[in-house]
Amino acid sequence: MSGAYTRIKRHEIKDLIEAEYGIKVINMHEGEKGILIYTEDGIKMFKKAKRDEAKIQFAASAYEYLSDRGFNNISKINKTLSGTYIISCNGSKYLLQDFVRGRFMEINTAADAAKAAQALALLHKAGEGFVPSQGSHARVDWGKWMDKFKANAMNIKRYSRNLQDKKELTRFDKLYVKYAEEYYQKMFNAYLILRNFGYIQRVQESMKNNQLTHKEFRRHSLYMNDRDEVFVSNMENCAYDIRESDIATLLESISGKNKAELAVAALKAYSAIIKLDRRSIKLIQGFMLEPKRFYKVIERYYGRKKNFTETELLSKLERAIKKELRKTAVLEVLEDYRTL
Repeated sequence: MSGAYTRIKRHEIKDLIEAEYGIKVINMHEGEKGILIYTEDGIKMFKKAKRDEAKIQFAASAYEYLSDRGFNNISKINKTLSGTYIISCNGSKYLLQDFVRGRFMEINTAADAAKAAQALALLHKAGEGFVPSQGSHARVDWGKWMDKFKANAMNIKRYSRNLQDKKELTRFDKLYVKYAEEYYQKMFNAYLILRNFGYIQRVQESMKNNQLTHKEFRRHSLYMNDRDEVFVSNMENCAYDIRESDIATLLESISGKNKAELAVAALKAYSAIIKLDRRSIKLIQGFMLEPKRFYKVIERYYGRKKNFTETELLSKLERAIKKELRKTAVLEVLEDYRTL
């Protein structure tokens, strides 16, 4: 094996999986995100576990809960014969996950946008009432976003003030200064939308329903399988939160040229399964308005210890600004919610 798995030999992986899971391995090859394992029980993905076992257990029990409630096109984490979800080898931890043949969704047609939104709505319906297995470490995002948006807006102001006395600005500083006020306004307006359109009430409703959300519901988590159905992966970051946060993530992932048309198709398809009222639309708008890519880069540059060079961070900032501009058409749809 090559890449990230060079420490594990091919025969070691085969022996490990057959011993730990009790399934016969037929063949294997390295894929983009791990090692594809062809077994008598279907195709699996063998990959490094990026979270601790309690958090993986939360995600694994979420997969099982969704499947038990009829949402089956999902990459469940396999349980070992001893009842765990993580196995150890050569000092690293791994998990085995279901995999499906297919292609990544590009979400560049109205039909694909509607299919993705339908899958998300069905996932949300199946995710109501979720209680994780004992010993899990739940990720809980209920109620955090309004205060977070406000704090982030204040930080943008603070970074700008800190630059006022700086004698010589870097290229990064100059680009930041050019957009700082605009993105401060976007971040603060995102906070105001959540404050004024019932975010706390929606959180209370979500808590009452124990609503599970995906948290990474974008095109790189979605496959079209051989039956032209949407298959959902990458739920290791799933959490308790309000549904609108997932919908905003999906809308940001739209890649077609006519983003407005695709956004309307997605919102209509979702609303046909779970009704979206004006408050939901405004909350989605608030989540989309947040310039999170821009903020993530400037926080790394000005706030936390840098783990990239200045050139790399400048490039990331340039890409973040371009990505924020791509949300304009979708935000215009959300502003005029009556068109839905």
